[in-house]
Amino acid sequence: MRRHRDIGVTAAIALAVMLVMAFQPDAHQTATAAATTQERTVKDGVFTTDQAARGREQYEASCQRCHGVDLAGGAGRSLTGDVFLRDWTGLTLDSLFERMQSMPPGGSESLAEDAYVDIISYVLERNGFPAGGDELSTGLLTGVRVEGEEGPGVVPNFALVQVVGCLRGSAADGWRLADASAEVRTADPEPSAGDELTEVQAIPLGDRAFQLMYVFPSPEAYVGHTVETKGLLIRTTGDSPVGASDSLNVTSMQSLAPRCDRP
Repeated sequence: MRRHRDIGVTAAIALAVMLVMAFQPDAHQTATAAATTQERTVKDGVFTTDQAARGREQYEASCQRCHGVDLAGGAGRSLTGDVFLRDWTGLTLDSLFERMQSMPPGGSESLAEDAYVDIISYVLERNGFPAGGDELSTGLLTGVRVEGEEGPGVVPNFALVQVVGCLRGSAADGWRLADASAEVRTADPEPSAGDELTEVQAIPLGDRAFQLMYVFPSPEAYVGHTVETKGLLIRTTGDSPVGASDSLNVTSMQSLAPRCDRP
């Protein structure tokens, strides 16, 4: 419901740009071009040691005062270890790139795009991911996904996610999503719009259920609607009541359809 205020702000969908060759590529060029269209992970050697070294210099000059000498955080979030994986696992590097471009909040400092990519390379190196033979570039960011040693796994606890489901409940009894899709990570807390909204509208209802927390303003007008909900995922723990469902600390909600029809 665009937070019930019809907010039209959304993050732009990152698009990979393919170079058009003015000549017939040889076999090596064809293989390289094909590789760039296939999604890789940060475990596949997507940066070089020289690039990470440049990134360290940029980090120390522009990021260290907030994120710490050892990347463990301070005024800013930790960029290493479990916190880094929790924040970014399942997302591609363009999301991290966009976040870096907005730092520090309210600041006017801005670096060249290549400098941000070098910093990302340094962050990956400090997280123990291997270097490779080719440098990371802005055109490759959308094709490289963050993944830990255990693989893509489940969406981590406290991650920002997107869910499509049927809104039920009331202010007195609590709001919830029924027949919901599985949670999917997102980098944008605001309601989807444009091409992203078209993709969301195509997501079918599922068999999940979520309790909704801190829904503001009241979504009462959308009870019985199919809605998109974004929020922080809060998983049930071992001491939760039997049958308790996961929760979403809601950042935005919008109606997708005035009914909850299954195909």
